[in-house]
Amino acid sequence: MKAIMTLILGAFLMTQSSDPAKVVGDWEGTIEAPGQSIKIIFHVTNTDGKLSSTLDVPQQGAMGLKVDSTSFKDDKIKMVLNLLPASFEGTLKDGKITGKWSQGGGSADAVLTKAKKTGKS
Repeated sequence: MKAIMTLILGAFLMTQSSDPAKVVGDWEGTIEAPGQSIKIIFHVTNTDGKLSSTLDVPQQGAMGLKVDSTSFKDDKIKMVLNLLPASFEGTLKDGKITGKWSQGGGSADAVLTKAKKTGKS
């Protein structure tokens, strides 16, 4: 009986942690900066259980910017770019990631949605 309870408890705890596969893919949104809207696209991948990502900012000709850390736990994602320096932190809910873009001492709300595939796969 004790072994069965341990298995049930273990299965319950596993369902409580976030599955990184939920955030794998291309996520796009808009940052509303003073006087302009800036489109951003995060490309999130999972290699051997470790998340990584890059960032595109098409309006600024910035493609494939290295994201230094990407983490996802309890439906919360955090991506940090040391180069800018900047970060995005958000919560995955109902197929969207709602959060904040922070850079240079300021922050702006942003909602990311999963991009639909176009062109060749």
